[in-house]
Amino acid sequence: MEGKNKIPAVFKEDLKKLLQSIDELESIEKGERLCKVCSKVVSLENIQLIIPRKDKTYDFICDSPVCVEEYNRKNELKK
Repeated sequence: MEGKNKIPAVFKEDLKKLLQSIDELESIEKGERLCKVCSKVVSLENIQLIIPRKDKTYDFICDSPVCVEEYNRKNELKK
C-alpha cells in the first residue's frame, strides 16, 4: 500500500519521544485517545499498539491481552 506509515517496535523509555513526533503525546496525556477494541482510555502506562491510518491519524490498542488478540484476529481476517 502506497504511503503507508511504518512504526518500528519502540522501547518504553522512547515512547514519549515517538508520540511527540506523531503529535499524539498531548492527546494521550490528556486521556483523549481510546482503545480501538474496548474504548478504555489509552495512557502512557497501558499503550500496547499504535496503528497508523490514513491522513496521519492513528488507532491505539491498550495492553489488555483480549484487546491485542482481538485486534490481531481482525487484522488477519482482512488479509
